[in-house]
Amino acid sequence: MMRSSITLAVACVLVFFFVVGGQALAGEPGQVQKKAAGQAAPAPVAPAAGASAVDTATLAERVVALERENLVLREDLGKARLDVRTGMNELEKQRAEDAARFQQKIDALNAELQAEREKQARRNRNLWLAIGVVAIGVIAAN
Repeated sequence: MMRSSITLAVACVLVFFFVVGGQALAGEPGQVQKKAAGQAAPAPVAPAAGASAVDTATLAERVVALERENLVLREDLGKARLDVRTGMNELEKQRAEDAARFQQKIDALNAELQAEREKQARRNRNLWLAIGVVAIGVIAAN
């Protein structure tokens, strides 16, 4: 618990320095300091002897608040991931059902087409048989 608090505090300080340092390179001299001073929360006024204790207590409170916020955000992220996973599973299930329904339609149409081909083949065979019989009858009549 203490190690993660220290790590979190160090990470926050590093991020602050990178952000402020990047802005200092991009802006005019002194502008970043003015902006940071304007954004900073007013620090509580304490006697000089107890200043380090107050700063430590304030930092500890901030670290605890950040840890709580981190916990809440992790829970929200977990819920969002679960919701997305559930939604993806539902979409995949619906896609599979649609694919199965379309495959049934395709199979039914293929069966109808095959039956129609067989009917046409019988008609053609009967036509040629009839033509053959007529031809034999014409030849026999001569």
